[in-house]
Amino acid sequence: MRPISFHIVYVLALMGLSMAQVQAETAKPLVLEKFFSGKLVADGHFTNIWTGASRDMKVQMQGKWNGVTLTLKEDFAYSDGETDQKTWNFTKLGDTSYSGTREDVIGEAEINSVDNDIVLAYVAKVGGYDLNFKDRLTQVDAKTVQNTADVYFLGFIKVGEVELTIKRN
Repeated sequence: MRPISFHIVYVLALMGLSMAQVQAETAKPLVLEKFFSGKLVADGHFTNIWTGASRDMKVQMQGKWNGVTLTLKEDFAYSDGETDQKTWNFTKLGDTSYSGTREDVIGEAEINSVDNDIVLAYVAKVGGYDLNFKDRLTQVDAKTVQNTADVYFLGFIKVGEVELTIKRN
């Protein structure tokens, strides 16, 4: 006969597996126009992976959905005192895909839903260089999205990482 503790652990393990399955089945995909409509704030940083230098940022965002396009205005304030403003225009192409433009983005950003996240791939002109960005937006809860991005030079030399926590007001 096995000790009772084995049975408790076994039952708890089965319950944990069942809960994970339920969570996976009920997880809803992030929908850009739903989460990013209205006022949002973000805190994060860019890290140069070659030097280890990091630059903190705060972003005030205002999103407006017109039924076809989400316009997202972003006001950046960096830890070194620099400020910047960017405006994304995300046009919905289908249930899980969008196209995106921004004043510093070359061409259009490719935007798709992958595993309930939104993934963006685009090239932006930064400091005179064309850098490739691969962003992943993951909804943490109803009021929080985590944005992680890898930044590449020449499309394959990784030069940096961005981490940004975005919160609805």
